[in-house]
Amino acid sequence: MEKFKEKTKEIITDKNLYMFTIITIVFFGALCKLQYAPDTYSVFTNDLMHSVKHFLSCGRVVTAIATYIVMGILKLSNEWTYILSYVFAMICMITALYRLNKLIQKDIKNHIVSAIIATLMLINPFSLELFLYIEKGIMVLSVLLCVLAVEQMDKFFQGKKKSIIWAGILMIIANCCYQGTVGLFVAISLIYIIKYSKNIKEFIVNNVIVALTYGIPALLNFLLVRFCFTNTRVNGEMIFSESFAKVMDGTRRMLVDSYDLLPKYLFLAIGIILLGIIIYKAIRENISIKEKTLKILGALYLIAGTLFATVVPQMLQDTNSIWFVARSSYPMAAIIGILGLYLFSKFDIKEVVKDIVICILIVFLLVQYVYFMDYTRDNYIGNYMDKQITLEINQKILNYEEKTGNTVDTIAIYRDKTPQYVYPELRASGDINIKAYSADWCVSRILKLYTGREFNIIEGNQEIKEQFEQKSWDHFSEEQIIFENNVMHLCVF
Repeated sequence: MEKFKEKTKEIITDKNLYMFTIITIVFFGALCKLQYAPDTYSVFTNDLMHSVKHFLSCGRVVTAIATYIVMGILKLSNEWTYILSYVFAMICMITALYRLNKLIQKDIKNHIVSAIIATLMLINPFSLELFLYIEKGIMVLSVLLCVLAVEQMDKFFQGKKKSIIWAGILMIIANCCYQGTVGLFVAISLIYIIKYSKNIKEFIVNNVIVALTYGIPALLNFLLVRFCFTNTRVNGEMIFSESFAKVMDGTRRMLVDSYDLLPKYLFLAIGIILLGIIIYKAIRENISIKEKTLKILGALYLIAGTLFATVVPQMLQDTNSIWFVARSSYPMAAIIGILGLYLFSKFDIKEVVKDIVICILIVFLLVQYVYFMDYTRDNYIGNYMDKQITLEINQKILNYEEKTGNTVDTIAIYRDKTPQYVYPELRASGDINIKAYSADWCVSRILKLYTGREFNIIEGNQEIKEQFEQKSWDHFSEEQIIFENNVMHLCVF
């Protein structure tokens, strides 16, 4: 008990805990108010068991359990469900940063450098999307579990053999939270493979151990989805040539465009700069050619291993389900921090070079912060526009029902000549900030949220379809609605 009290006191009085709390609030504090992604409308309006079964079909057992407890047993309102998920996500991110920083400080004594590197790894450019879904608390929990698993792997490499069991258990739970982040475990563990491998044999063995610790839980989760539930992502057709082409294109967008979450080429440029500094330092060091080569190869190994851990899960899905977006590419975005850790732990960095690198990394974080705020602001603007359009549609329905005596309970959905998936002048990336009306399945969900009414969806009328396809709107108009008895023909723009 005394040991527990001392440990608690040590954590509470540690200024790093409060520093990471401030950093997390700076990047994600603006999301404290209820915000929506299209999926959120479904979770808030679908039957509880429908949502639970959906998460189970995706292998997200922890999310399914949390959804059942929060919305089924506790019966929290939508607002309180969001608040609970948001607060839990913030706590998980703060804890992950704190624990990772403590681990990094074993190799980097400069506290400023270690804090920057920990932040770059976890609050990386692709981390924003983890905070834009209602299940954000569980998605960020998976990040924390990966960090805790890396801690156990570090202990294992130091000789504590039982730690590998704990690492495996943590990774099983992480996979059952969200599979898109679990590659982070591999990405960070690569540093410790290099650190604890004294020769080629140990290097190979350590790689195998990390691969199994990552791979077995991932395989178990994959088998759970494939054989216990129905999910088209692992049950559909896999065409290797098409999958390979999609993966190559997705990788290019990830590395070069950063999914528009950063200025084009910035992410790639910072990675190349850090790699260049590593190569320069290795060449300039007064060591053998073999040691120089190994240090350079170590950096290339980190890049290749992190890319592999990020891309391979995409290849396991059926071809049509391959979808490169920020949330599923989260591990790769940690490479800037990982290269920074490698640089400062493997080389003797002089003050001038250290200051230059720190300035580069801080500027990178500042640019990332500006983009985070832009996307966050536009998310709320898009949510507002979705709501206003929904209220206008509802008013049209009420006016029609009052005038005719018909009750509208069915919707047919159409698209105009140039459908847009995001409102004009709003930033969007992949699934981030797309309109609620961009997905047919979401239309009835957002209408139910704001009207309290359930609507059936039916196939559209061919004549009306052709009529709408001749039009092109850039804002909502009453001309986009045609009523026919109990059916509303709705054209989204």
